Amino acid sequence: MGKILIVDDSSLIRSVASSAASEAGHEPITAENGQEGLELLALHKIDLIFSDVNMPIMGGLEMVENIKQDAQYKYIPIIMLTTESNPALKAKGQALGVRAWMLKPFNKKKFFMAVKKLMV
Repeated sequence: MGKILIVDDSSLIRSVASSAASEAGHEPITAENGQEGLELLALHKIDLIFSDVNMPIMGGLEMVENIKQDAQYKYIPIIMLTTESNPALKAKGQALGVRAWMLKPFNKKKFFMAVKKLMV
């Protein structure tokens, strides 16, 4: 099974998403912001990333931009898990390489479907 990086400043979302990742048979790794996410990405072979958009220190879209510029990470699928429904933000995410945009509150069924679809 694969490793899923969950990047969110909400400890509740990190906990619920980690539990769902484990339930789906994957190893969750969590970070509180984009900077920490990048640091963990360098330490682990990550297969899928779930990230919030708005976080302190480094937001999700800035983290995605950094990831996609690095050849060794640019093919990792990234899903934004956020309260942001702004079409302009979604379009920016898509342009950066975000594969899916899921709205909070956390939905375990949608999480499982996204993991199944994007983890090869």
